Amino acid sequence: MPKKQTRAAQLARQIQAATGLPYTRCLKLCEPFEGSWGRLARELRAAGLIEAADQLLAVDAVTTEASTWFSAGAEIEQLFYYTDNERVQRTYRACSDAAEEALNRAGFDTHSNDTGAEAYHAAFLALSKAGTLSDGRTLARAALDVFADDPTWCSDVIRSRGREPFAYEAAADLTGPGTPPAVAARKAARAMAHAAAVPFRGDEEWYEAAGIMVEVIWRAGEAAGLPPLEGRRNCQDHLRDFMDGEIPER
Repeated sequence: MPKKQTRAAQLARQIQAATGLPYTRCLKLCEPFEGSWGRLARELRAAGLIEAADQLLAVDAVTTEASTWFSAGAEIEQLFYYTDNERVQRTYRACSDAAEEALNRAGFDTHSNDTGAEAYHAAFLALSKAGTLSDGRTLARAALDVFADDPTWCSDVIRSRGREPFAYEAAADLTGPGTPPAVAARKAARAMAHAAAVPFRGDEEWYEAAGIMVEVIWRAGEAAGLPPLEGRRNCQDHLRDFMDGEIPER
């Protein structure tokens, strides 16, 4: 065994101790991969937004660790639900506690949208930057991929604050070239600021912010050079059912 283990190897050993799963299986659960948050961080770094990239990678790491613990618990449940339910319950509690500890250690509450909110902060910065470039399509595409195809879930996330306040208000001062991708990126960023300002009150506000997030995803798609709402059936349904099929001009 190497003297200095990788973080994945260390986590795999911890999961093995908690679950009793074979080490090779635990290591498989912990294999590094680049998801949408990692890709956005890479594009932020390429655009010179180093601090934002580092912050997003840190959030990605802690959410990935928590998700891995939950995945390990789910695997034990699948294996032993009908044969050893006591083990399932004991192990799932241990995995849930470990996931909660990982999130709390980074300053996140377990049952909140704050990790997603910070990813949306990064997406806002990416769209804002893309709005200053004649062709920021790659950066806008990375931001677009962070948004889920679930407008009501997006509504909750965009209105969450993260670990500290974030200045979406900066969108009001965005300027840049008149190319279609840049104009669309600025519109997307301004719409994010508008959605973030919708208060948590009831269903009316929930759906209001959801509709604005459909607008964000539409504009981000334009900024990325893609057909608006391509492959996003739930956003398309929300646009048709709750927005009369029209994206507002701002």
